[in-house]
Amino acid sequence: MEIPPGEVLRYLGYRNQRISPDMTSLIEECLTETKTLMRTGIVYRIYPLEKQEDQIRLPGTTLLLQSKDLSKHLQHAGRCVLLAATLGLTLDQRIAAYSRLDLTRAIVMDASATAAIEAVCDQLEQEIKTKVAKEGYSITSRYSPGYGDLSIEHQKAILEALQAYTRIGLTVTEDHILLPRKSVTAFIGLQKGEITVDPNQCRRCPDKTCQYRKGGDGDETPT
Repeated sequence: MEIPPGEVLRYLGYRNQRISPDMTSLIEECLTETKTLMRTGIVYRIYPLEKQEDQIRLPGTTLLLQSKDLSKHLQHAGRCVLLAATLGLTLDQRIAAYSRLDLTRAIVMDASATAAIEAVCDQLEQEIKTKVAKEGYSITSRYSPGYGDLSIEHQKAILEALQAYTRIGLTVTEDHILLPRKSVTAFIGLQKGEITVDPNQCRRCPDKTCQYRKGGDGDETPT
């Protein structure tokens, strides 16, 4: 699995600045260590969708989603993939250790791990795309709690629906934060026919002030 160094730079807040040899070397070291420590866990299920205006229900779960943005994202979908992915606790522990010993390395390691979980989800998305194409479906991009008006308060119900704690050791705090930290939950719509998907997911998010925003809107992705 490839984890682009440019994505690590983006999570570090770089915007086409010149990168020093020392930073380039540190990123390479952190990416290597991230790949060594990550313990990837993935679970997903496909559900039919029940939609009424801005409300979405996934039959067989307790999920009842009130979200104008997610409803728009899934407006043409007849089915939905619900997924969860994590890099495991060991990576969290190593980042925490570095935060006490070498703050710069901890920050770069954290960015490397963030890029890694996104790469894991990208790979899973491609696998799902190939699988459902055999049934005549195309897929939307991922949409996660915290995007737009989709509340992170749904995390607990998502994990319960997927039995994520039992299957991949993924849980959630009272403040709706996923643990291990380098984890993702998301929805992917399935619809018949072709879908034109913008490869830049950031452009679809209403948060125009996000420091991680890619390309367009005046920003450029680091190279």
